[in-house]
Amino acid sequence: MARLAVLVVALLAALTLACGEGPAPVPTASPTVTVVPTASPTPHTTATPTPTMTATPAPTATSTPLTGSAVVVRKGATSQKVATFTFDAGADTGYAASILDTLRANGITAAFGLTGKWADANKALVRRIVNEGHEVINHTYDHRSFTGYSTGTAPLTRTERWDELDRTQVAVKTIAGVGTKPYFRPPYGDYDDSVNRDVYARGYRYNVMWTVDSLGWKGLTAPQIKERCLQLAEPGAIYLFHVGAQSQDGPALQSIIDGLKAKGYSFVPLSAVIP
Repeated sequence: MARLAVLVVALLAALTLACGEGPAPVPTASPTVTVVPTASPTPHTTATPTPTMTATPAPTATSTPLTGSAVVVRKGATSQKVATFTFDAGADTGYAASILDTLRANGITAAFGLTGKWADANKALVRRIVNEGHEVINHTYDHRSFTGYSTGTAPLTRTERWDELDRTQVAVKTIAGVGTKPYFRPPYGDYDDSVNRDVYARGYRYNVMWTVDSLGWKGLTAPQIKERCLQLAEPGAIYLFHVGAQSQDGPALQSIIDGLKAKGYSFVPLSAVIP
């Protein structure tokens, strides 16, 4: 019977093949295709250029130097009985505050020859000098002689001279908001033609000297300073004083003012008598 059953199954399979039918094919999985979406191309656009703002360049040591020579001023250009007071500040603080008090009390506008070192060490006084209306003279940064005459040293080069001027200009302007141009005063009063050319090249039109040196820096007493200043008075006189404690110019100042007033003098700023 078992053999008969096998034969029947085989016969049925043969008949099925003859009729064209077969077992259903085993489905195979279709390969998965990953579609990467293509990004839309970003349109190429040309950015509108931003306008360029051109700033005015600040003067530097490489700026084209001016050609000419500073005018040496020893006396005011006037025949009137006026006097101009100038005070050099290059050593210690000294009598600077009391000098400013005396000038303010008498309504006098003076000029101060500042070294950059003194300015850096006395910022509040520099601001007071400017705020109270006094003028400023560039007295170099560290009071080195430009020619070396008074100190027995080699003359400074043009680059060194410019550095002395520029450092002081920056110091004063940073502290008080004003510059030192156009006034220059040489340390020790040492200058020659090359100095006048070099300072002019940096914007200093005037080499401010003096008519009367009080000589307080040489140790004169206050009464001696007063006598000297009154004896040498003349119309347009530019007076040289110092603020340092070594000089008695500060203590002598009020008596000098009183004595000059008694002689009929009034007091004017440096800028009022510059030729």
